[in-house]
Amino acid sequence: MATLYASGTAAPTHTDSITDPSKAARTRVLIAWALLALTMIAVNFKLIATMRFGDPDDALRLLQVRDLLAGQSWFDVHQYRIAAPEGVPMHWSRLVDIPIAGMILLLRPLLGTNAAELVTVILVPLLTLLTGMVLIGRLAARWFNDEVVAFSCLMIGLSPPVLCQFTPLRIDHHGWQIVLALAALNGLYAKSAYRGGVAIGLSLAALLAISIEGLPLTALFLGICALRGMRDPTSRFDWFFAAAGSLALGSIAVFLGTRGTYDLITHCDAISPVHLELFAWIAAGGAAMHFAAPRTLTYQIAGFGVIGLGAAAIMFGVAPECRGGAFVMLDPLVKRYWYDSVAEGMPFWHTTAPMAAAILVGPLVGLYGAFRLWREMPDQASRMQWFDHMLLLAGAWLIGVMVARASATALVFGAVPAAAVIMRWVYQLREVKILPRLGGYVIVVSLLAPGLPVVLGLAALNPASARSATGGAVESIAGIKVGGMGMSKCRYDLAGRALDKLPATDIFAPLDIGPDLIVKSHDRVVATGHHRGAAGMHDVIAAFMAPPEDAHALIRKRHATLIAVCPDIYEPAVYATRAPGGLMAQLLHGKSPAWLQPVDIAPGSNIRFWRVLN
Repeated sequence: MATLYASGTAAPTHTDSITDPSKAARTRVLIAWALLALTMIAVNFKLIATMRFGDPDDALRLLQVRDLLAGQSWFDVHQYRIAAPEGVPMHWSRLVDIPIAGMILLLRPLLGTNAAELVTVILVPLLTLLTGMVLIGRLAARWFNDEVVAFSCLMIGLSPPVLCQFTPLRIDHHGWQIVLALAALNGLYAKSAYRGGVAIGLSLAALLAISIEGLPLTALFLGICALRGMRDPTSRFDWFFAAAGSLALGSIAVFLGTRGTYDLITHCDAISPVHLELFAWIAAGGAAMHFAAPRTLTYQIAGFGVIGLGAAAIMFGVAPECRGGAFVMLDPLVKRYWYDSVAEGMPFWHTTAPMAAAILVGPLVGLYGAFRLWREMPDQASRMQWFDHMLLLAGAWLIGVMVARASATALVFGAVPAAAVIMRWVYQLREVKILPRLGGYVIVVSLLAPGLPVVLGLAALNPASARSATGGAVESIAGIKVGGMGMSKCRYDLAGRALDKLPATDIFAPLDIGPDLIVKSHDRVVATGHHRGAAGMHDVIAAFMAPPEDAHALIRKRHATLIAVCPDIYEPAVYATRAPGGLMAQLLHGKSPAWLQPVDIAPGSNIRFWRVLN
């Protein structure tokens, strides 16, 4: 029977550093990446051909890069084509803009602007995917054979919550969050505590600059670094000292390099001076633990208790408004009809059944694999590394269970141990008779794709429920057919070309289509689904749900001259069913008040337009 370990023995001996993958392993990683990349390009070809973004954030990210290349200040991340003329101060980081802008600048002289943008929005997510796969392969090659290395990388393709963040056109920040989390995980396996701690701290600093949702994961990494010091006081808490110090210094550097002194007020949704103060305090505590090097458990707990209490005092004393999270200050109407409807920001049970199964079960396979590896390692150092990996994976799994979009991190953390334990089962199945082998393969496939048994089970019981569970059912809301999570028929490219023939204006549109309209045309919109523009979001939601005359006042207040609606997406139908006497309900049923005139601005786009007459 083949061995899954790189050393060719029953279990690997401990090595002092993360070894580089062999040439064969690197080749397998590249082949795995090429297979996934070509498959995603083929599957998404129609979307790519029309540059149809699957998420409004991707469209708005491209617009932000365009504005940067057109001369908008590096430190100014306002989006001035939303809620004009003041615009909306976005909470996004310029770090994510760098590869997009850089590739466009590189390709533009060769291909022209439009083709350069198209190639960029295809390649940047795929190259981000390659970076993540290299990091997974590097970690797997430390312990296992080339087959496990390749299979660990392919685990991304078997995890929908992960793969969806790397598809062509997916240029927003989520893919980079996964990559930076993997970089921190690799740092945890470094030979030197100082080098590993620096890698962890800098990776987390960049991750937090991209999204403050990384704070719980940051706490996990720092906790494990602290635990390493408590297990071996003679190490003088080197891991915690290096990680905390690098996090503080890296965060300050990234903040000044991307935000400057342009915005120094406290924000709960992005790294702000209060967070830098928090990280500096933790770094000072790490230095104190390093130089004092307390040997007894009592003094160690007391030291970390002081660090923790001081951190809480800084965070909730200086910024008490952040106690409820990043979105605590949202307008109640916006929270109810927008934020509470964003399934990816909710616990896993708010997603589709197959996705929920992947989120819940997928990391548990990796957790079991890490547990087995912890028990089987022949030396204490190796066992402790897998024990730390197991703790980190368990914490990441709990975070992903509570916030669905964070589940991708747990899935990639579990990729290597899951691949190892599954390959072991595959090797064992090769030795058994055909019928038990086939049954074993069925179990393996179910573990690789936990959502598949859910879909098959629902299909056997009720085909309609299976279509609904996968987002493919056609629902009827307020008498309007809405295509679940399927592709809308609305063509923003056709609408954009038609709108560009008219003078630029302010368009009153549902939140989800605003980014597509402004990235395809020269127009402006009142609001998009981005919480710092909550005042405009409130007016859009309120107007579409209000009686026509009340809606008229809100639309005039925003100086909009056009209303645009894509009728086959979920958002308009929600407004219509919640407010059957409201403006949106009337528009979707072909009724328009006297102050609106239906206009066929973009034939064939499936987008309905109305001109505001007065």
